[in-house]
Amino acid sequence: MAVYTPLERADIDSLLLSYDVGTLVSFKGITEGVENTNYLLVAQRDGVQTRYILTLYEQRVNAADLPFFMGLTEWLAERAIICPRPIAAKDGAVIHTVKNRPAALIQF
Repeated sequence: MAVYTPLERADIDSLLLSYDVGTLVSFKGITEGVENTNYLLVAQRDGVQTRYILTLYEQRVNAADLPFFMGLTEWLAERAIICPRPIAAKDGAVIHTVKNRPAALIQF
């Protein structure tokens, strides 16, 4: 089981207010994996549904390393290297805190 930090709909609704991705349609914990908590989210904006991955970085991840890795994946995506791109919030931040864990919303 790789959902170490359980979330309620209200937790995700609150987080999504910081983004311009629309409203939450559904979410489901992803049980594969060994290190972080991951959720598959479906959000709807202007009648279009889009899938995202919400990752909560658990205790084995050094939060100070996350800006580098988020920047690296953004840099790679800008150069047409296929990789999941972090989604920036309305304020430009890509790392937030959810349930006292660093978290990022990422392209599916």
